[in-house]
Amino acid sequence: MSETTNTTAKSGDRQIGGVPIYLDDVCKTYPSGKGAAVENLTMDIPAGEIVVLVGPSGCGKTTSMRMINRLIEPTSGKIMIDGKDAMSLDDVKLRRTIGYVIQQIGLFPHLSIAQNVALVPKMLKMDKKHIESKVDEMLDVVGLPPEEYRDRYPRQLSGGQQQRVGVARALAADPPVMLMDEPFGAVDPITRAKLQDQFLEVQKTLGKTIVFVTHDFDEAIKMGDRIAVLRAGSKIAQYGTPQEILTHPADDFVSGFIGSGVTFKRLNLERIQDVDLRPVADADGSDSTVRSTASLNAALDTMLGEGNDALRVMEGDKAIGSIHLSDVMKRVKEMRDDRDRAAKATGSVHE
Repeated sequence: MSETTNTTAKSGDRQIGGVPIYLDDVCKTYPSGKGAAVENLTMDIPAGEIVVLVGPSGCGKTTSMRMINRLIEPTSGKIMIDGKDAMSLDDVKLRRTIGYVIQQIGLFPHLSIAQNVALVPKMLKMDKKHIESKVDEMLDVVGLPPEEYRDRYPRQLSGGQQQRVGVARALAADPPVMLMDEPFGAVDPITRAKLQDQFLEVQKTLGKTIVFVTHDFDEAIKMGDRIAVLRAGSKIAQYGTPQEILTHPADDFVSGFIGSGVTFKRLNLERIQDVDLRPVADADGSDSTVRSTASLNAALDTMLGEGNDALRVMEGDKAIGSIHLSDVMKRVKEMRDDRDRAAKATGSVHE
C-alpha cells in the first residue's frame, strides 16, 4: 500500500508480505434498518494470516469485510491498517492498494486477460515494462501460462480459469491486504477444491493478510489460519484457530454451525506430510496417488473414491512413501478417544 509499509518477514516456513489489521468497536447502521448491520465489532487480524469470517446469511460478514477498504463506510469505530487509520487515507487510493476478489469475478469482457490483470498497476502508474513482467508473473502464479492465456479474452476461459484471473488481478499490485468474498463459490466442487489448494500454495509464498468471507464452515476450516464465527450483527461467537473451534466450541451456536462429523472435519487440519509414512512398496499394486501436502481427509476421499486402501505419497514427480486406510482410521480413533476424554473431564456431551 502506498500509505502503509508492506514488509516481508518469515514466520516458520511462511513468508509474511502482509500487514496487521485491527477493527476497534466498529459499527454500521443504516437509517432505514432495524438494528445495526454490524455492532461493536472488535477483531485483531495478524499480518500474513488468512482470517475467515463465517456465519449465517445476513449476519454482516460481507459488510464487515467491505468496511476495511471503505466500499462501505463505518458509522463509528476505527479500522487500523498497519497502524494507520483507514478513515484518514484517501478512499480511492486505499482501494487500489487492497486486493479484492469476489464470486462474480468482474472481468471486463472487451479486455484481454493481460489487460484485465494490468488494470490496477496501470492506475498506480507503474512502469510499463514492470507491469508486463508482473502480469506474466501473476498468471504463472495462478497456473495460467502467460504465453497461452495473455492474449485470450474472458469468454474463452472456463469459470475456474476466470476465477484464477480474478486472483491474479488482485495480486498484480502486490497488495499487503486482500479481501475475498465467497471467491470460489461460483464453480463446481472439484474446481473449487483445486482453486482452494492452489491459492493456499500461493499464500505460502506471498504471505498476504487476507480477510476471507464464506458461509461454508468446511471451507473456513480448510482456508483459515483463524476463524471468526459470527452471529447476527457480526457479533463474534468465537474467534480462534480451526483446531480450537473444532475441539472446544464456545457454545451451542458454534456447535450447531460446525455441524456433524467433527472428527472428520479435524482430518482436514492434518497433512499427510506430518504423519509417519509407510515404505513406497506398501502401495505396490495401487495406481492411486496423493500429494504430501494434502490433508488426511483428502487421502480418505481418494481411497474411497478410487477403491484403493493404499496410496503412494508424492512430492513433485517422486514417491516418498505410502499411506494406508488403516493409518487414517487409527488417527480417527485417536481423535474420538481424545474427544471422549475431554467430554468426560468437562461433563459435556458430544455427538
